[in-house]
Amino acid sequence: MDTLVNKVAQSGLITLDLESFYPVAPIRSFDLRPLLFMDLMLKEADFRQSLAELDHSTFEDSYVAVYCSNEAIIPQWAWMLVVTRLLGHCKGIYFGT
Repeated sequence: MDTLVNKVAQSGLITLDLESFYPVAPIRSFDLRPLLFMDLMLKEADFRQSLAELDHSTFEDSYVAVYCSNEAIIPQWAWMLVVTRLLGHCKGIYFGT
């Protein structure tokens, strides 16, 4: 009778614990919707003013998820502007929810 051989154990594969990669810092959300005019469109001057008045202390030592909760069309420069305002105040910035 042939003996069973565990080829997986012999292959040298390692097991990763995915929970060890989960961030331990809190994840905060940053919704662009309140910065939009009528929750629909972006006015550059008002948008820049709102970002200038943003309280950075709420994002200290946390990861930030930047998103827009409605289906407004947001220009690419606006997303980059949000990142430049938050950079240095948080551990990481990601797009989406």
